[in-house]
Amino acid sequence: MFQLEILLLLALVFVLSLILGAFFLWLALKLLGVPPEKMTFGSIIVTTLLCAIVEAFIPIIGCILAWYFIKVRHTDSWGKAIAAWILQGLIPAAIAFGIALALEMMPTLIPMP
Repeated sequence: MFQLEILLLLALVFVLSLILGAFFLWLALKLLGVPPEKMTFGSIIVTTLLCAIVEAFIPIIGCILAWYFIKVRHTDSWGKAIAAWILQGLIPAAIAFGIALALEMMPTLIPMP
């Protein structure tokens, strides 16, 4: 029973991380001005899954393959594909940094009695 709970938890974490990664890739493509017909959420989830698998098992060449998957499936240029890949990582990092900064500054903004 305990193993089943762990497997369900791992599956939930996998699905949530896939959806979050797809959301950030969608946001990056939107910021780069990719046409909406090239960025349906289902195709972005598939691209995110392909990129995650390739980057996990083939470390250096996997990045280039991830750029290729983004280029072929969503954009027409290597520049937009690489920029989308970079933004896909920078957007959540910037959000996490902003939250950490806000939580660190909270005691100075709201003095506690």
